[in-house]
Amino acid sequence: MIWRKISVKTKEEAVEILAAYLFDRWEIEGVEIEDGKGLTEEEAKQIFADILPAENAGNGEASLSFYLEILPEEEKKARKALVEKEFLDETVDHSYTLNSSNIFTEEECREILSDLKRELSEMAEYTEIGKGEISVSETEDKDWMNAWKDFFHSFRVGKILIKPSWEEEEPKEGEFAISLDPGTSFGTGQHETTKLCLLSLEKYLKEGDRVLDLGTGSGILGIAALKMGAKEVQATDLDPITKEAVAGNLKENGIAEKDFQLFIENILGEEDSAKSLKAAFQKEPFEVVCANILAPVIVSLTPLVPSFLKKDGIFISSGIIRDKAEEVRKALESEESLEILEECVEGEWHAFTARKK
Repeated sequence: MIWRKISVKTKEEAVEILAAYLFDRWEIEGVEIEDGKGLTEEEAKQIFADILPAENAGNGEASLSFYLEILPEEEKKARKALVEKEFLDETVDHSYTLNSSNIFTEEECREILSDLKRELSEMAEYTEIGKGEISVSETEDKDWMNAWKDFFHSFRVGKILIKPSWEEEEPKEGEFAISLDPGTSFGTGQHETTKLCLLSLEKYLKEGDRVLDLGTGSGILGIAALKMGAKEVQATDLDPITKEAVAGNLKENGIAEKDFQLFIENILGEEDSAKSLKAAFQKEPFEVVCANILAPVIVSLTPLVPSFLKKDGIFISSGIIRDKAEEVRKALESEESLEILEECVEGEWHAFTARKK
């Protein structure tokens, strides 16, 4: 996946005209504007930041930048169709939905550059455009992942040592290690919600259990379950990027793909593929089901989860911000086949562990 940054050096009076033109002509959103105007007193009151003096303060110079994701035509169409479909589904957490803005093919990118040069030339007839210089640079997702190396270090959750591949720390006696690098999929274990799930797994998982992880992200919960003695893990996620991330993490931790089966599917969907997967989970239920997602999705999942569990099976749910905890509690309590065993809290986040009666 390639991101292309296009920047224009111009004048303050030109940047807003350019931004409006780019949106009207190409529907390009999210432009960055740098100028010397600074913040008004009212704007300064609304943020917490150290504002550095701008290099071009007072001289009228400004720059406008925007980012384009470059994809082949078929991939572009498929991405937009997938996102459009997900936005029609109220059970999907849209804060994690794939990008659908500013996606263009190589040919379209060349058109945009040509169009931008022509527009600047025309603008020069009625406003000051300054240098009017256009520069282009690009980066790939892997560059963003490498940037994490300065910030992500080994840490412990219960008896688990979670460490990036570039660090050499070894587990202490009684611990086991999970090697996990930050990437484009969520879940390194640092966030409170993942920690709560890992601690609950450590407490309730028994050797030989089969585990279902709904919304697996990086696969950290399933990997931890296998290292704790689970017989097998099956997992779902909506994001196709998850497939590559999980495969890499399984390889890094010496886990065979046959022990961790991943399905890119919305288990709450009405498509034939979703119904078929749901039926398979119900036919061979699990001892443990995990869902580290968001409260509205957990509420929607709750009536379905008991059919995925064996008798006395455990349902671990997390990703629940404090304001939504009562909503999830009521959903679990209203499900007659479930009883809440435990509610754990860390910071603003809650996790519930329930048992199938």
